[in-house]
Amino acid sequence: MQRKPPGSSTPRRRRVRSDLRASLLDAALVEFGAKGFDGASTRAIARRVDAHQPQINYHFESKAALWTAAVDHLFSLLGEELDGVLPPVLTDVEAEDVAGAFAEGVRRFVRFAALHPELNQIMVHEGMTAGDRLTWMTKTHVRPLFDGIRPAWQVLLDAGIAAPIDSGILYYVLVGAASLPYVNAPEVRLLTGRDPAERVWIDAHADALICMVLPGYDRSAVTAEARADGHQTRIPGAALPR
Repeated sequence: MQRKPPGSSTPRRRRVRSDLRASLLDAALVEFGAKGFDGASTRAIARRVDAHQPQINYHFESKAALWTAAVDHLFSLLGEELDGVLPPVLTDVEAEDVAGAFAEGVRRFVRFAALHPELNQIMVHEGMTAGDRLTWMTKTHVRPLFDGIRPAWQVLLDAGIAAPIDSGILYYVLVGAASLPYVNAPEVRLLTGRDPAERVWIDAHADALICMVLPGYDRSAVTAEARADGHQTRIPGAALPR
């Protein structure tokens, strides 16, 4: 009987620790989004990525630490998506250019919400009850976004481009309207017979939201580049609730 030469067997691939940590964060976002902090279990999070409870314990000292790391990760992804969309200094920037940048920011946010419905889910879960997690998330992640759009919105209000909406209310209009179809994806399919993960739906949704908040914006100024990838039928990676 012929023996196999040394080293000829195929070794079982082991996941790199950094890869497993990233997978656990993604799984945690889905679990915390669907069930909230109290309803989520670290065992269920581990099962989502074929990991074991001790592996979670290795990377995160507690369930609270895992939640914090997952939320940091989520807002980091959002920050990357929105990075540079609004001019850092608005002095001497034409209002129409600010409007174009703001509209692009809305498009990016809607696409992010479609890819990550857990963003709105987690914010709703935490926003219903005052507590340390809500205080930390608001101070660390939400307030910088809230404050970041207000100067641009004031420019658009002064120019008569924006709808007459208070900037504090605008935040909830944008977050709620941008996220709901993807959080309530099963309802969208039932009511409309359409899939909100489809690119044509997401683009139409973003355009509708822009029309609502920026009625004075000249949409003909939208560049061809902003629509260059509109042929895609579905947002890559979109995994909405069934």
